[in-house]
Order: sequence, then C-alpha cells, then structure tokens
Amino acid sequence: MSTAHLSLFERLTRLLDPFEPAELHGLLCGLLCADPALDYDRWLVLVREELAGGAELTEPVCDLLAKLLEFGAAQLNAADGSVTPLLPDDDAPLRRRTDALGAWCQGLLYGLGLGQVEQHGRLSEESREFLRDATAIAQVGFETDEGSEADETAYAEVVEYLRVGLLMILEDLRCSAAPRRLH
Repeated sequence: MSTAHLSLFERLTRLLDPFEPAELHGLLCGLLCADPALDYDRWLVLVREELAGGAELTEPVCDLLAKLLEFGAAQLNAADGSVTPLLPDDDAPLRRRTDALGAWCQGLLYGLGLGQVEQHGRLSEESREFLRDATAIAQVGFETDEGSEADETAYAEVVEYLRVGLLMILEDLRCSAAPRRLH
C-alpha cells in the first residue's frame, strides 16, 4: 500500500516512531488547555523531556511536531467545537483504536497535570468528574481485534464523551482566565 493511501494517523505513526500520535495529541490538548499561548519551542522541550527522555529529535520529527501544534491549536480554537481526539480510522481493529484512545487519555491527563490545572481550582465539578472518567478510560483495554456492533457504538460514544469533556475543560479554563469585571 502506498503512503498516499494511508490514513493521517498511520502516516504519523510511521513518521513519529517511537511516539504514539494519540498520546502526543492528548498531551498537546492538555497543554493547550492549560496554556493557550504554548509556543513551538516550549512544545518541543516538553516532548523531548517528557516523552523522549531528553533525546534529540530529528528535523522531520520536529517539523511534524510543529504541524501537530498548529493542528491542535486550530482544533481547540475552532468556533464550531469540532475538536476530536487524533485516533486511528474506524476501519482499524477495535483493539488498536481502544489502545490509542487510552493513550490519548494518558496524554491529556499528563498535559493537564504539567499545566497544573487542578491546583488552580478552576475546574467545575463536571470537569473533575470527566477527569476521573478519563483516568479510568486510560486504563481500558479490549481483548479482541473485532468488536460487536454494540462495542463499536460504545467506542463511538466514548470518543464523543472525550471530545465534549475536552471542550468543557477548555471552557472552564478560559472562563477562569478571563478578566473579571468589577461592578
């Protein structure tokens, strides 16, 4: 199969090896929620220190990480709320998609933790509940490659829940960062 026919996720997986695109995207979403002004240099430092064990990153990987930063920032700033976790296509085996979903949650939680969002007390109870759920989802696995129609529906519902939860956290953090008007 030619590279042109591979999904974005598959191409990123090959080009970013050993990094997991879903985990990187989750990390990026968490970091951007905590710091919407995250710049390229800080992003590279965090990836290098937190995921690469301080190893140098190749130029092609740095270029992809720059594009991922642009992509993530654009998603989170989209007025239509169209942000969604970066996951394998729906035709990938359910086990692979579920593993990527767990990796995305791990990255998100890690990024939010690095940004120390919970220490600032800026999250609503609903967002805190979402974080507890994301922690549980990060640990979920699936035993077989193929799932039933009910499994596929459940997977799609979890992806939507994560998308909405991410938007909820983003909204909480943006509202708490907005300047307050004195009456």
